[in-house]
Formats: sequence, C-alpha cells, structure tokens
Amino acid sequence: MSSLFTASLMSYVMAERLDWRPITVCVTCDILTVSIDHVKDQDVIVGACGAAVVKRFAPLFHLARMFLILNVLLLVIALSQGSPKMTIITVIFTTPAFLWATPLNFQRIGAVFQRYIPAKHGQEVGYSSSISGAPFIIKRVPGMKSIFNGIIRGCGIFFVVHSALHESWKSDSNVLPWKIIEIVIWSTISRTGHGILSDVRDFCEDEKDGVPTIPVLLGSPLKTRIVLTVSQAAVMMACPGNPYILGSSCFMIALIWFLGQDSPKAYFILSIHSQSIFIVMYGASVISSRSL
Repeated sequence: MSSLFTASLMSYVMAERLDWRPITVCVTCDILTVSIDHVKDQDVIVGACGAAVVKRFAPLFHLARMFLILNVLLLVIALSQGSPKMTIITVIFTTPAFLWATPLNFQRIGAVFQRYIPAKHGQEVGYSSSISGAPFIIKRVPGMKSIFNGIIRGCGIFFVVHSALHESWKSDSNVLPWKIIEIVIWSTISRTGHGILSDVRDFCEDEKDGVPTIPVLLGSPLKTRIVLTVSQAAVMMACPGNPYILGSSCFMIALIWFLGQDSPKAYFILSIHSQSIFIVMYGASVISSRSL
C-alpha cells in the first residue's frame, strides 16, 4: 500500500494526473519481491510442519500462487504499455530485491563465464577461478539491509515514475506544497527508518545469532533511536514548507520512541504507513477542495 500511495503522489506531482502504468509496476514489483523474500524465509518452517499440515493449507497456498500470477500478468501488461526505459529501470531496481535472500555463488558464476573465455586469453588477463566458494547474500551485508530497502523503495519508485512520465513532466508544475526532490528524500529515509525500527524489535535475537543489523552494529536500541530521530529531524529541516512531511516525520519520531522490543509486531505496521497516512490526508484535501 505504501508503494501505491507514494507512486501515485509522484505521478500526480510530475504530471498532475495518475498514470496507471508506473503505479502498477511499483505496486506489483513490491508485492512480488516481498512475497518471494517471505517464501524463502518460511521454506524451512513449512518443510518442518509435515505433509499433513502442508496438505491442510494447500488451498491457501494455491490462492497465494494465483495472486502472484495475477501480479506478474499486471506487471507484464504495464511494462508493455510503457517505454523500454521504464522496463530497464524496473529491472535495475528490482533485480537486487528479487535476489534479496538468494545465495549467490560467485565461484559457479565465474565458472560459467570462464566457458566463454578462451584459455589463452584467460591466462593473459590473469583470470582465476579461485574465487571464494562462500555464497553471497545481499540482505546479509552488514548494516545495509535497511539502507538497500530504502533506496529501492524510495529512489526506485521515483526513477520508474519519471521514466514513464518524463515526456509529460511539467517542469513548471505547481502542485503545492510538494517538490519531487523532497518526496524522494522523505520516501528513502522513511523506508530506511522503518527497516531499522523493525530490527530494533528483533535486537536480542539478532545480537544472539550474530545478524549484523544496524541496531546490532550500533550496540543498543537507544543509540539506534537517537540516529533515527536525527534522520527524521534532518527530513524536517530539508522540507520545512510541507506540513504533510513535517507531520509524517513527527509521527515517525513518536513511533521510534514508543515502539520497542516488547511491542506487538502489528504495531510496527504504523511505521510502514507513516507516509501513506499523510498522503491520504493530502488526497482527501484535494478531493474536497475540488468538490467545493
């Protein structure tokens, strides 16, 4: 839902209209990447449940697969109606997300490339297949999980929408109080902040298991809260003339200090929608002003 509202806002600010193509691309990619990540995380749990439990939930799994297939079809249709540039940008930003939890064995990848490199040329350039056999997982890069998430869902949405609307982008557009650069900064920091705040909830488990999240690297939830508060204060300083961004940042700061390790997981959904709530408020104000 947050991708839906953010993409819709960017589309409206850029072209003063809602273009279904980039909005559909952003929403379907978000659904697909999150679903694939969750499936990979739950594979072990599902496998340990036994055949009887898997059979019991088979109809639910079937509905989930149908839902994902529907999203794939919508994504293909939206991309086919857009420019090649939009497709390329979508691939660039979604590939890391699709490979988020996939172990990448560079030794095997290097072996594949070596097949296409003549032996003599490989010796000349010093090519070696002695690459570490340890698999590389993007989401396990120390401290970068939440930052990657923020960049993909903040900057990525902007570039997808811009690639679809660059020809109709009204440079003199005056959709107050919004500015595109402010939306990008706000979206990127907010999504990054949500990821870090979620890691605060799992601080004890991550520290015990040696998972290098930002709270673990900082050493305590308190230090993490201070960093998150400073980042939201920076957003407020960068966007002083936008009451919706200011309200969203204040709301996020309140959540940073209210939510903790003992908070129910459902409460953290509020941090995901710290933007959506205020975008909906802006949309309601636009609709009401037009109806007068």
